[in-house]
Amino acid sequence: MLFKNAPLHTVREHFYFFILFSNNLLDCLKNIIIFAPAFLNTVAKQADKRALIIQAAARCFARFGYSKTTLDDIGRAVQLNKASLYYYFPGKDELFMAVVLAESADFQQRLSESIRTERDPAERIRCYLTERLRYYRQVLNLHQLSLDTLQTLEPRFDVLYAQIKSQEVSFLAELLWPFGTPNAARIASTLLTVADAIKHEAVRASNSHLPADADFQRAETDILLIVDLVLKGLSAPAA
Repeated sequence: MLFKNAPLHTVREHFYFFILFSNNLLDCLKNIIIFAPAFLNTVAKQADKRALIIQAAARCFARFGYSKTTLDDIGRAVQLNKASLYYYFPGKDELFMAVVLAESADFQQRLSESIRTERDPAERIRCYLTERLRYYRQVLNLHQLSLDTLQTLEPRFDVLYAQIKSQEVSFLAELLWPFGTPNAARIASTLLTVADAIKHEAVRASNSHLPADADFQRAETDILLIVDLVLKGLSAPAA
C-alpha cells in the first residue's frame, strides 16, 4: 500500500498533490477514487491511535497523579516510544487536557441522560449544576492536581472547553424551557458562569495545597441558593 504507515501529513500532501496536478476533471475524479480510500483509512487509523493514547494516559494519570506521570509511563502503557507520542501530542500538558476533555464530554453525555429521568423541572436544574461541581472535585482528586498545576492549566482549559460549554448552555436552556422564559439560553449561560465562579472561589479561598480539599460543600450550597433565587424569579407571576 502506498500510504501504509505513512504519517498523516505525508498522506494528505500526496492526496492534495494528485488532485491539484491532474490534467483534467476526469483525471481528478479518477485520482480521488483511487487515493481517497487509502487517505481516509489512514486518517481513521490515526484517530484510533490517538484515542488509544488518551485512554492509556487516563489510566496513568489516575494511577500516578498528574505530576508523577511521565510520557515514558504513557508510552509504555500504549507501547509507543516518546518520539511517537510527540507526533500526536506536543507534550504532557496537551495530553492531559485531551484526557480531561474526553472524560468531561463522556460525563456530560451520561449526566444529560440521567437528568432527563427526573420529572421535576426545578430538581433537574439543581441536580445538573450540583453534579457538575461534584465531578469537578472528582477530577481534582482523581488526578491529584496541585494548586500550582491547576492555575497553570486552567486558562488553557477555558479555551478548549468552549465546545463543551456550548453544549452545556444548550442543555441547561432546554431544562429552563418549562419555566416559560424567552431568554433561556442567556439565563443558562449566566447560571453556568456563576456556578463556575463559585467553584473557583472555593479553590482560591482554600489554604490547602490540594484544590480538592476546598470547601465544595459550601460551594454546592451557594450554587443551590442561586438556582432557587433564579427559579423563584422565573416562576413569579408577571406584575
